[in-house]
Amino acid sequence: MTDWTRVPVLVGAGQHTNREEDPARAPDPVELMAMTAVEAAAGLPGVDALAALAGLTHCWTVHSLSLRHSDPAGALATRIGAGAATTRCSGMGGNIPQWLVDRAAELVVAGERPVVLIAGAEALATRRRAKRQDVRLDWPGDGGWPDTWPALEADLGVHRAERAAGLEQATAMYALIETAIAHAEGRDSAGTAAAIGALMARFNAVAAANPNSWFPARRSAAEIAGVTADNRLIHHLYPKYVNAVMDVDMGAAVLLTDAQRARDWGLGPDEVVYVRGWADAHDIWYLSERPEVHRAGALSRAAAAALSMAGTTLDDVGAFDLYSCFPSSVEAALDALGLDADDPRPLTLTGGLPYHGGPGSNYVTHCIANALSWLRAGKGDHALVHGNGYYLTKHAVGLYSRLPPADPPVPDEKLQDEIDAAAVPVPVERSLPGRAAVVAYTAAFGRDGAPGPATLIAESGGRRTVAVADDALTGALLAGDGVGAAVTLEARQGGPDVSRSA
Repeated sequence: MTDWTRVPVLVGAGQHTNREEDPARAPDPVELMAMTAVEAAAGLPGVDALAALAGLTHCWTVHSLSLRHSDPAGALATRIGAGAATTRCSGMGGNIPQWLVDRAAELVVAGERPVVLIAGAEALATRRRAKRQDVRLDWPGDGGWPDTWPALEADLGVHRAERAAGLEQATAMYALIETAIAHAEGRDSAGTAAAIGALMARFNAVAAANPNSWFPARRSAAEIAGVTADNRLIHHLYPKYVNAVMDVDMGAAVLLTDAQRARDWGLGPDEVVYVRGWADAHDIWYLSERPEVHRAGALSRAAAAALSMAGTTLDDVGAFDLYSCFPSSVEAALDALGLDADDPRPLTLTGGLPYHGGPGSNYVTHCIANALSWLRAGKGDHALVHGNGYYLTKHAVGLYSRLPPADPPVPDEKLQDEIDAAAVPVPVERSLPGRAAVVAYTAAFGRDGAPGPATLIAESGGRRTVAVADDALTGALLAGDGVGAAVTLEARQGGPDVSRSA
């Protein structure tokens, strides 16, 4: 007999996108979370939403970039009438919502019978409008900083050599990864534009049909990849329309408990979604230390662990929601999972961070909510959700199903230890004068369309550094496939090495 008290299920979800453009009237981030929390609990038979939430044993929020508050989870609990709940605020990263679901599911498997609300919101668009209009926002907050779970990483996933060269923004990191992918695939710039245009057009089509999307406009592959005045280059190989957009007003929440409690509430088989498998893993921490900067080995292992835990295979999955801050994140995920870019199954149920909108660390909460809706509607039996934090660094995978498991899931507790034991980081030096070879590179473009100096990862003798190219080398790198090119590195006082053509 299956012990249904130890089987985790999703029982509700809520999403809200604010369309109010007046900053004084727009909801604050806590209100956005509250709206979605009430929606997540609504419809539970015979239970008022707030009464249900008042019985929460946990109430977790993802870290908010638009609200400085030392206890946003507590503020949410108070707002929805769940002041007795145990609350926590998470760390940062696109993996975090799935990571929180994984922790909640483990509470269920351990027999703690929790009811867990996971919620998050960002209102960066309202904050930007308020600043532009000189409007003071009367938002809750004390200017503090929450104690996060897990704790915020002090380096935010950036090596000191990467930071010294100005290579720390996601827009630069993922564009740099794209050059390594293009080289591995044997693509020139035109081939890369065609590939990422076709790939991201699939995400855009989903966003255009999603009522919660921030940018519901339908764009063709050519429009997405073609460089125009409206779609200027941001970093080499990446025009504006393939970059995640964080200045949005969005909230999402999901409600998780055990299958027996859901049955006691009167929920039928088609009203719950089983959390059948999950896994978290991180790769070698710094991008420049990874032997292959364009691959996500930890994701491959995490996905395999989640599928095994669920008793399913990749062929059983009817839909995916792959993390999509930039094309290289999707491409690396496809590679890690062994999927083709033209796989006929949905690669997203949400629409992607450039088109649906990327509300900070909370995007994957929307993905999980959409997986719940897709499965409830009977469109398939299994959906796989992927969250990616930092720079292909932290991965969380969830396998959701409309089919119940035969037995409670058993997590793989040795996964990260096995990944760490097999990892062989490439040493990265602050300076590495002499001849070297380019591993990956990118360059930022100004609004006038002119590129700045290229930034590159270079390797010599089994060691690496991050360097800045001179004008001649920058031009050569941007003119074609520069990965593998020979360069000469020259030490520069107080800064990264300067590189020129060998």
